[in-house]
Amino acid sequence: MKRGAAGRRLLVISHPAVLATNQMPYAELRGHGWEPFIVVPATWRHDYASAAFAPEVLDGLDGRVVGRRVALAGRVQRHFYLTNVNRLIGEVRPDVAFIEAEPTSLPAFQWGWGLARAGVPFGVQADENLDRSYPLPARAFRRWCLSRAAYVASRSPSAARLVRNFHASIPTPLIPHHIPPWEALAPRPRDLFVVGYAGRFVAEKGLNLLVDAVTGLEGVALRLVGNGPLREELRARAVTNGVDFEIDTSVTPGQMAAAYARFDVLVLPSLSTATWAEQFGRVLVEAMACGVPVVGSDSGEIPWVIESTGGGLVVPEGDVGALRETLRRLRDDPSLRRQLAARGREEAKARFSVESVARELDAALQAALQSRQC
Repeated sequence: MKRGAAGRRLLVISHPAVLATNQMPYAELRGHGWEPFIVVPATWRHDYASAAFAPEVLDGLDGRVVGRRVALAGRVQRHFYLTNVNRLIGEVRPDVAFIEAEPTSLPAFQWGWGLARAGVPFGVQADENLDRSYPLPARAFRRWCLSRAAYVASRSPSAARLVRNFHASIPTPLIPHHIPPWEALAPRPRDLFVVGYAGRFVAEKGLNLLVDAVTGLEGVALRLVGNGPLREELRARAVTNGVDFEIDTSVTPGQMAAAYARFDVLVLPSLSTATWAEQFGRVLVEAMACGVPVVGSDSGEIPWVIESTGGGLVVPEGDVGALRETLRRLRDDPSLRRQLAARGREEAKARFSVESVARELDAALQAALQSRQC
């Protein structure tokens, strides 16, 4: 890895940063006087890739992103690095570190242990927003990490509150997930009102209810972008219900702005379970940043995202009738759609841009560094 002659050294451990788009805040931190060194899995798996893949490197981070072999690639909580953690920390000599993993995870404990031994202040992240049951090892990791971490990058207000339930005094700055700096594309001329969804095709996303909600709405088409185990079930349900329906499984992360431009509204009808509620809903802010109004259920953090930006409407989760009426209202009121789109785009860019997220992370890192020096 390259080492700058000046600047504070930041070590980042991050499985999401195998994708270049997730490296953007760390590249932005260079403008705040940080020299980032990013350790990622040498190969990774996720729901949208058919096979394991190697890490990407964002322009401007050449030589600063290093892949290391991991066991259990694709297991977010349970993967671990097959590398000499202490040696790598000694080579980088970071001033501060950020482990982009939950405090209940094995990588947070693995790297936190090495950083604590080296006297390097570190932080972890918190997406989890439900106080759910964890196995004993995960609870032990959480207790250890929260007792030694200098900060927790909380991805939502609920995540911050949950962390403070376990460790009341730890700093929990709100550092949400960022959105890429996409520009809104001009919408394509179309005859139908297009209701869109992007993401995984799984039961907790409420997609069967979305198909039911658009059933019978005149002049409405449903377009789904993504993939998952419910793909054929959704297709069959749409055919049975007579819905104008299309699935696109080929869209890459870099093509999402064009995909959003095909939608008149994006819908995220998530359904909470005993162990999960929507933790952020990144597609909501991505769509808003692209000038598309949104509708979401009141699962988890969706109301916070929509209400804090003003870019959409919230409906009760599981209520097909309420969702149908909201879509009918938006179909029939172009002025409302324009108002929501304009407000949502402005606020999404202000709150969730790469620059905004990097500023918040910079403040957390500086505070952690100062705490060590005190």
